Amino acid sequence: MFRYTLEQKEYIRQIAPGKYNCEIAELFNAKFETEVTEQQIKCFKANHKIKSDVPRGRVTGDEGLFNKEQKDFIRKNVAGCLNQELAELVNEKFGLQITARQMNTHKKNHGLVSGLDRRFGEGHTPANKGTKGLYNVGGNKTSFKEGQRPLNYKPVGSERIDEDGYTLIKVSDYGPWHKRWKHKHKVIWEEKHGPIPKGHAIIFADQNKRNIDLDNFILITRSQLALMNRNGLIRNNADLTRTGVIMADLLKRIGERKQGIKA
Repeated sequence: MFRYTLEQKEYIRQIAPGKYNCEIAELFNAKFETEVTEQQIKCFKANHKIKSDVPRGRVTGDEGLFNKEQKDFIRKNVAGCLNQELAELVNEKFGLQITARQMNTHKKNHGLVSGLDRRFGEGHTPANKGTKGLYNVGGNKTSFKEGQRPLNYKPVGSERIDEDGYTLIKVSDYGPWHKRWKHKHKVIWEEKHGPIPKGHAIIFADQNKRNIDLDNFILITRSQLALMNRNGLIRNNADLTRTGVIMADLLKRIGERKQGIKA
């Protein structure tokens, strides 16, 4: 049973009006990095007499942490992707800062699976059945010998193009997928300028993902990226995109000024 803190209870009360349970669950999980389900939110609201006052059965597709376009993108790309990989794809495309844990929660809430579950299915007999307690006694017939590489092994420095057109480069033989393979443009940037600051992203000035040249990279904040995506300020012309960065800053200042006036 999930135990809510006073802060969490108050947060639900604040955001509940006008929102469906699935929206509340995703916003709650995004804020507190939890894995509360839609049903748990429903029970909490019922126990604390909290009402959202939303039409029954009205679903637009934009409820929750992601809008409909983002949900469709996740559904399209979930197969074969680890949570970290999928989160990075979504962040790169939409200028978000979703974590692997939040992605995992979204997948659970929406019945999405990556197909990477390596647990044995029901009725399957493991190849090492009967060897429990035996350590390194010859190994299974399919085991790799020490120093032996699998047939699909790619050496460090190998490159490939992912389904979104980005060039990936292998930087290590060890660790999870996202530690072994990285976006080449990020590697090149970091070799020159150091780690990409938190809350920032690298975009291609001319929108050509194969033009991996330092002069074609622009470091921007995630908020700038979101504004540029929303207002069509990223163009296939490098000069126009750079101008778009300036426009995004102006739009942000205008928005902040309007909020200040309303306050």
